[in-house]
Amino acid sequence: MTNLLTELLNLNAIQIANEVANWQDAIHVASLPLLQQNKIEKRYIQAMIESIEQHGPYVVLTPKVAIPHARPSDGVNELSMSLLKLQKPVQFGPDKPVYLIIVLAATDNTTHLQALVDLTQVLQEPSQIDNIIECKCPECIIEKIKQYAAKER
Repeated sequence: MTNLLTELLNLNAIQIANEVANWQDAIHVASLPLLQQNKIEKRYIQAMIESIEQHGPYVVLTPKVAIPHARPSDGVNELSMSLLKLQKPVQFGPDKPVYLIIVLAATDNTTHLQALVDLTQVLQEPSQIDNIIECKCPECIIEKIKQYAAKER
């Protein structure tokens, strides 16, 4: 059974990297698939970075996971998500090591909410987050997300 989350986080949207220089770099790298597929504009990436610079690392919603986003008006062409998994964590703030960067690009204030609900279910268990972090390939990440998202239905 597909849900919005597994539709959005497909093979074209998931990347695995060893490490990045800093959290800004993490957001750039994580956003690349969406930029290449023309789902977001370059200014959306800048808006996400500026938002964190202004408000601090509020995007680290749960340990090891950051969900950067900005306003629909900041350059979103299509509802989309991408995921970057790092082998070595990047610091989003003091004591905020992040392994999973999940970029959320919403076209309005509502359509993405179901995907966020599904994502919350995937991320609510620290063990599930660790299992995703342990994945060595995008297919494995998709499998885990499907498994955890389906569990709640």
